[in-house]
Amino acid sequence: HVPRGSIYGLLGENGCGKTTTINMIMGALLPNQGTVRVFGEDPLTMQPATRARIGYLADEMELPKWMSLKEAIELHSSYFSTWDRDELWRLMEIFELTATQTFGALSKGQKRRFLIALIVAQRPDLLILDEPSGGLDVGVRRQFLDLLVDIAGEREITILIASHILSDVERVVDRVAFVKDGRTVREAALEDLKGTVKRLCLPLGSNRCELEKRFDILSLQETSDVQLATVSNFDEERLDGLECRIEHLNLEELFLLYNEQAAVEGVPA
Repeated sequence: HVPRGSIYGLLGENGCGKTTTINMIMGALLPNQGTVRVFGEDPLTMQPATRARIGYLADEMELPKWMSLKEAIELHSSYFSTWDRDELWRLMEIFELTATQTFGALSKGQKRRFLIALIVAQRPDLLILDEPSGGLDVGVRRQFLDLLVDIAGEREITILIASHILSDVERVVDRVAFVKDGRTVREAALEDLKGTVKRLCLPLGSNRCELEKRFDILSLQETSDVQLATVSNFDEERLDGLECRIEHLNLEELFLLYNEQAAVEGVPA
């Protein structure tokens, strides 16, 4: 369930099922079991007016090489009553693109920028982005992510981002789902995860039983000088009398933690 108005990260390694999930959302694949609903409708029988509310950028999306950007804009804009011409040309200027260019003459990064401009100008209520940073250099990726934040701040829009570049999406997502082998292994608000999952650095020989009474332990390991306990229900009040140093985890560390845990426990097929 993706809450309306959220920026939701569908996160996992290549091959874990992110694109397959999006293809089912878009009605390009049939689920073997379960149901998919978008705005309450089945993607296979979705009304055109509902489908027009969805903006979709696939990983390898292309346009005909011979098509000029002007022709692509005219074609794309004809499908959407909500088309924002001013927004389109604002983005064209930001991305340093001109209408006279042909799509085939653009670099991979330029192609991605143009497709992003087309989809944003559509003013969708739901924006689905499958590996949107592909082919973009660091500067343009940051520019694009800042654009997403601006869009979300200006109006209520739901954004679903599937990505394996966690350093990018951490800056913008407010909710995440970690996916492994076609299954969700953890789903939560990012701030809740960061607030409750912590790594405790304890002296060697610390009482494990006492630690387990206070916390739900996700992993426990020892180095040459400390014992490291990663817990999922951190609360400062539980530290009473416990000698330790607290380390905060970023999104990549959280993902690796749950991914490794799922690998050890085994994710059901």
